[in-house]
Amino acid sequence: MITEKQRERAKFFSNMHKERKMFVLPNAWDAGSAVVFERAGFAAVATSSAGIAYSLGCPDGETITFDELLYVVERMAQRIGIPLSVDAERGYAETPEGVKENAKKLLEAGAVGFNIEDGLPDGTLSPLDFQLDKIAALVELKRETGLDFVINARTCAYWLNVAGEEGNFEIALKRGNAFADAGADCVYVPGALCEETVAKLALGIKAPLNVILNGAFHDFAKLETLGVRRLSVGSSPARFIYGQAIEMSRALRAGDPSLLLGTKFSYASANEFFA
Repeated sequence: MITEKQRERAKFFSNMHKERKMFVLPNAWDAGSAVVFERAGFAAVATSSAGIAYSLGCPDGETITFDELLYVVERMAQRIGIPLSVDAERGYAETPEGVKENAKKLLEAGAVGFNIEDGLPDGTLSPLDFQLDKIAALVELKRETGLDFVINARTCAYWLNVAGEEGNFEIALKRGNAFADAGADCVYVPGALCEETVAKLALGIKAPLNVILNGAFHDFAKLETLGVRRLSVGSSPARFIYGQAIEMSRALRAGDPSLLLGTKFSYASANEFFA
């Protein structure tokens, strides 16, 4: 059931995209990491599809079931008091109607936003008309529920490098504007984008632009000046934590417990933090 508090969070999250400044949206992979981000002071949190998959022992790319995703989203929403956006990947369905039904279940679990992407497992992009039908189904769900949730339409042109720099830009621009015209509230173009590309995309796409934190260009002040409105961090926090866990486990297996014994986050501190 959609609550009044959820409606308030949806409106707040929607308005974040309309302000003339950039916000950083951290990507959590379980309820605990969502709580960590909330208590760090972030105004909203999103899920990481890859992070959730890793937490379940799987690779990214809709390799987990929709029910597994739904359970994680429910647990996150129950533990935080800020807006929660869900990376729904391709929608976990083969039809726009199926995507709409799954989105409805995620709303009922507490979500107030969705990523819907066009990247396919074979490294190509889904047909544009099919993506527009998915967005239209989500817009219809908005009308039916009266909930102003955020539709963040993602094109994987750069992420999958489907056509080289020039081709990727033309595809991202065309699809981004088509997504916006279909009713998307924000357009997500992840990839290692340089400053010039970010500037051209922000200028050319008729919707708030979402990019991902990357090593090529990550100056927060410049990104905001260029017109980026939403900066996602993707799976990097989950990979950071799992990278440390792998390092610790290998050291422990070799008989070195120093990393574990050196932690300053004590049992009592952990219980206090998550209380």
